[in-house]
Amino acid sequence: MKKFLIAITLLLFLTTVVAHAQWRSKTHDVYNALQKPADITIDGELDDDEGWEGVFDTVKGTNGEPFCGVKNDTDGAGAEKAFESHGGGDWKGADDHETCFAIVWEPDAVYIGLSVTDDEHQNGGGQWNGDSLQLAFEPTGKRDGGLTLFLYNVALGNDAKNMLPVHNETTNGGPGLVAGEDVAITRNENEKETYYEIAITPEDLGLNSQFKEGYEFGIGICVNDGDKAAGQEGQKGWSGWYPRAVVHGKNSENTGLVILTDEVLAVEPSNKLTTTWGKLKSTQ
Repeated sequence: MKKFLIAITLLLFLTTVVAHAQWRSKTHDVYNALQKPADITIDGELDDDEGWEGVFDTVKGTNGEPFCGVKNDTDGAGAEKAFESHGGGDWKGADDHETCFAIVWEPDAVYIGLSVTDDEHQNGGGQWNGDSLQLAFEPTGKRDGGLTLFLYNVALGNDAKNMLPVHNETTNGGPGLVAGEDVAITRNENEKETYYEIAITPEDLGLNSQFKEGYEFGIGICVNDGDKAAGQEGQKGWSGWYPRAVVHGKNSENTGLVILTDEVLAVEPSNKLTTTWGKLKSTQ
C-alpha cells in the first residue's frame, strides 16, 4: 500500500511538471514584431515620436487584445492569471501591478519597451528582489527543454531615480548589457508607472549575423513586484509574458515566441502612426 501511495504521488508530481512544461497561451503565444517605426533612443521615455504608443496598441493576440495584462501559467492546476503572488504577496488588481509590452526591431537590434503600472516603487538593492525586470532569451525559437538561455536582470534603485548595475546573469560569452546604454528605466510617480527600454543586439543572443525578417526566438518576461508595507518588500509576485522561463528554475521551454516581420508603422509628421496592413494580430 505504501509503495502504491508513493507511486501515485510521483505520478501526480510528474503530471504537474509536464503540464507546466507544455503550457502555451491560447491567445498570446506568438508576438509578431514590427520593424521599428522611427529612431529609438534608449532613455526609458518610450516617446511618442519613436512610435512606441502605436506599437503597444497595434500588435495583438488572437483574441484582439494587446499584450497588456497577459495571463500566464501559475502554480494552480490549470490556473492562468495576469499576476502570480509569491511569498505572501498581496496583489490588489491591475492598478497595483500590470505589465504591457511592445517589441520592434532593425537588423542591428531588437528593442523592447515595457510600461508597468505599479502603485508603489520598492527595491531593496537587488535586480530581482523587488521591483525589477528579468529577461530570458532562447535564441533558436524551438522552445524545447534544456536549450541555451541568455539571462539579463535590471532594476531601478529604491530612490526610483538611479538604475542598479545590470546583472548579466548568463551571457554565454556575449558582451552583456550596460545600464544607461543598452537599458534605461524611468519612474513616473504621478502616473504610478515605470518604463523600461532595452536594446538587444545579435551578439547579446550569441548570433553571428544581423537580425532579419522571419527570425524567431523565445523570450520570457518576468516583471517582479514589491511594495512598502510590512511583509510586502522584495519579490512578492510577478507579471509579464511567460515569466516561468525565469522563476521556479530557468526553463527554455516556458518562453513565448517572437517572430520578426517585415511590417512597419509609419510615423507621420503629426506623430500619428499608420500602416497599410491595419491592426496586426498574432497568427498562432
